[in-house]
Amino acid sequence: MSPGNGTMDARRQMRRSFRLLAAAVAALAFRSLAFLPVFGGDHGVSETQSGRRQALLTVGLLGLSLQAGEANAYMSRRIAYPPINKEDPDRCKWRTSNIAQANAQREKLQDLRECKMAGTNANDKDIAGALMTKGDFTKVTFKNGIMTKVVAQDSNFEGADFTNAVADRVEFKNSNFKGAIFKNALLTSSDFEGVNVENADFTDAFLDIQSVKILCSNPTMKGKNPVTGADTYLSAGCDIADAGSYTSR
Repeated sequence: MSPGNGTMDARRQMRRSFRLLAAAVAALAFRSLAFLPVFGGDHGVSETQSGRRQALLTVGLLGLSLQAGEANAYMSRRIAYPPINKEDPDRCKWRTSNIAQANAQREKLQDLRECKMAGTNANDKDIAGALMTKGDFTKVTFKNGIMTKVVAQDSNFEGADFTNAVADRVEFKNSNFKGAIFKNALLTSSDFEGVNVENADFTDAFLDIQSVKILCSNPTMKGKNPVTGADTYLSAGCDIADAGSYTSR
């Protein structure tokens, strides 16, 4: 293993430890808060109990904030990617990770930037971390695929099928998903800002609160999917979002 890879592994481990610590702090604080007595004898809540309750609440919220901030930090990082090697005849082909790469520790990211791959089959492929910016992936099938942390801004996914795909923490900003299918797909913490989702189907997709807010306020959140017949707005749970439920149906 090169020194560079060792440094990257150490940083990954450090970030993982930080997330676990933040989660543990939040859990311990809220657990302790639950066991504090609500009343302090005949005089209501005592100053000591009130102070402890406030302190534990503050610590718990801080732990949650740190955990969420670390989990989503990748979205705001500025990463300098290498230039596209357009001389590589095999660059624009679907490849998947092998057992040694199962933890996304790839020596080289799959570079599919500006590739024309319309109508191809990526079912069951593990393309986690792939660079797919400004590519044409019209009607590509990604069924059961793994797309964690893919960078796919300004790309065309019109009519693509993401059924059962794991596409969490993906940068989809400003991409086209007109008529796409996301049935039962895991889409948590992915960036859907500025996307076109007209006629898309989000039935049973797993979406986080922020993603639902962004999607449901998107003016293209309308129509029906031409393949499944699902109503786009209803499939994403936009009709019940105002009631406080953000899980897509």
